[in-house]
Amino acid sequence: MNGQHMLTPVHLIYARKSSESDDRQVLSIDSQIQELKELALRRGIAVAELLQEAHSAKAPGRPVFGDLMRRIHRGEVAGVLCWKMDRLARNHFDTGQVLQALADGKLASVITTDRTYTADGNDRFLGNFELGMATKYIDDLRQNVKRGNRARFQRGWPNFRPPVGYIEDRATKTVIKDPERFDMIRRAWDLVLSSAMRPSRVLRVLNDQWQFRTRKTTRRGGAALSHRQLYDLFSNHFYTGVIRLKSGETYQGAFPAMVTQEEFARTQSILGRVEHNGNSRHEFAYSGVLSCANCGRTMVGEQHIKPSGRRYVYYRCHRRGSDAKCAEPTLPERLYEDQVAADLERMRLPEGVASWVRRNLERSLGQELAQRGVSRKSGERALKDVILESDNLLTLRLRGLVDDETFVRRRDEITNRQAAIRVELERPQATPAELLGRFDAVLDFARRSPECLRNGTPVQRRQIVQAIGSNWQVGGRKALYSAKTPFSTLARTATSADWWTITHEIRTWLVGSAALQLPEMLSTAPSFTAPELA
Repeated sequence: MNGQHMLTPVHLIYARKSSESDDRQVLSIDSQIQELKELALRRGIAVAELLQEAHSAKAPGRPVFGDLMRRIHRGEVAGVLCWKMDRLARNHFDTGQVLQALADGKLASVITTDRTYTADGNDRFLGNFELGMATKYIDDLRQNVKRGNRARFQRGWPNFRPPVGYIEDRATKTVIKDPERFDMIRRAWDLVLSSAMRPSRVLRVLNDQWQFRTRKTTRRGGAALSHRQLYDLFSNHFYTGVIRLKSGETYQGAFPAMVTQEEFARTQSILGRVEHNGNSRHEFAYSGVLSCANCGRTMVGEQHIKPSGRRYVYYRCHRRGSDAKCAEPTLPERLYEDQVAADLERMRLPEGVASWVRRNLERSLGQELAQRGVSRKSGERALKDVILESDNLLTLRLRGLVDDETFVRRRDEITNRQAAIRVELERPQATPAELLGRFDAVLDFARRSPECLRNGTPVQRRQIVQAIGSNWQVGGRKALYSAKTPFSTLARTATSADWWTITHEIRTWLVGSAALQLPEMLSTAPSFTAPELA
């Protein structure tokens, strides 16, 4: 044709695995290629080229896939063999490219181990369904990750590597002090706070005199602090015991603080920094905690200062200032705290009742833990059975005795069972003395919290309401919430004389739940004195 050389469209194999842990496919790239070669042999298809990449498909931008689509539009590709449709696309943009290429006749077919997708409307409908399910999986996964991160933040733990001075406890998935560096970094704060040294001098003391080195990991670490790292350290709110996200959200951490809020603010002043918006977020103790019972929107704080200079705080529905206004009235902060304080007063056990419950707990906890030990052995046997079942299922799949749909369904069932058993087995086994200590901490919290709610810092007051309840809503100027265990049990003591039932519920909570993170009360916050380094 006019001397132009026309290329004959060919069939290609495309195999992909994700480079990220959240995309676990059944088969590796090698296994996908082997199955697709066998499929091509059975179909009598000559495969001209093999394409493979390790890249997540949850967002556009895969280089090999992008090159494949360009070749398809140039008319160089007749068909693509892939293990499943979700190997080609898991986002709306790439899905549209594949389906439009089929509809336009640019791509004759997509051949998978299940079926062949062509330009036929029924085939494209099924292809759209398969790719839509893959995209839905990514969307659900993203939401689950966000939900998991939010729950972790609310428990007071970051989802990122903590800064220097702290380390991750992989066993408990928490953050603890770095025994080698925490006190050294605290002393660096002290040097700045005393105004005795400029940051450049503090850096020399850290690196040269104290021989400070960052924590060594597989890929990095073991180096002295840089000038920029030191300045970043002194501006990191993490050291005050809070988790501040890029979005501006702030969560109270469950890890030990290195400096107080006052020390942090003074350090910024010494270094010539100004906190523009950070402090204003802490003025409203319950922003982000309360939601409107009428429309579900978040309640936001407002400050009103009277001519006398007195400050009043109110919480209003976020919709009150929008076009679609909400009729829910504003809630004065003092009215809200009075109600919560009254609830806290009901959660205080009388001294005689507390002593009676504690004595009975002390007698019964040993027997309860012994029974749990027997259950643990049963759980270990169940875990071995589930692992064996998983191995057998994989063997059947590799032998071709189980189809893909059955395999995926049974694999997911087994994985969920295995995860549930592991969570139960990995739960720390506390001693009776430790459990009684948790009960004493709850009693002390219930005794001190009303005063702290009235006179504590905004962070302490926020922690108190988050500790005792969840799903906080405001309706008719009243706080509505679900009381958490054991506070829901303690609140019933005012109307119940069945102390045996109360004791049983508290014992069940102590044995079956993880340790409760309670905020420090007004007079119990420890003062920190940095020890001298040798």
